[in-house]
Amino acid sequence: MASFIPRRVPRGKRVWQAHIRRRGCPAQVRTFDSKAAARSRAAGIEHEMSQGSFVSRFEAEETTLCELLDRHEHEMVPEKRVHRGSAID
Repeated sequence: MASFIPRRVPRGKRVWQAHIRRRGCPAQVRTFDSKAAARSRAAGIEHEMSQGSFVSRFEAEETTLCELLDRHEHEMVPEKRVHRGSAID
């Protein structure tokens, strides 16, 4: 079961945090603009957890474009073939 906690952010705006805990799955905490959105998404996550199809997206959501491009440069670019016939000079 999820719990919902109201929070105040800078400028006095009110947001809702949904805390979702289930045995065998990592705890999830998400922030939403409305309580209805928090309840809806929490119900979806709980359903995925009960079906066994839940996949944590935390790492993907926290990765920046810069980190992604650096990873691509170090992991993918060295494996690509270099076309030597068309030098850009």
